[in-house]
Amino acid sequence: QSESYQQFPDEKMDIVRKFSLLLEENFRREHEVRFYAAALNRSPKTLSNVFALLKQPAPSVLIRNRIVLEAKRYLHYTEKSAKEIAYELGFENPAHFSRFFKLYSGTNISEFRNI
Repeated sequence: QSESYQQFPDEKMDIVRKFSLLLEENFRREHEVRFYAAALNRSPKTLSNVFALLKQPAPSVLIRNRIVLEAKRYLHYTEKSAKEIAYELGFENPAHFSRFFKLYSGTNISEFRNI
């Protein structure tokens, strides 16, 4: 097991850690891989390759999952409307947020609220 870890220099693990920190700070405003890649001085393709090499989900998937998780938290723990949540999470169009939520959570907002 330690052999396989040595194939991945600390620099690559560092990129993943830094991405995670950046994501936590910026996911409400930044939904595009290119933002995170630029912040890490990498191209989006290089960033995706590093994650693939380390057998991590793609950066785009991690961004999406973080937004969905936060949306679920808002829906579960607050009385905010879907429109308010959409704006909190950086969606300019509440309808786009609703489609995004249904697509990636498997349920629509009102169904999720009633669970």
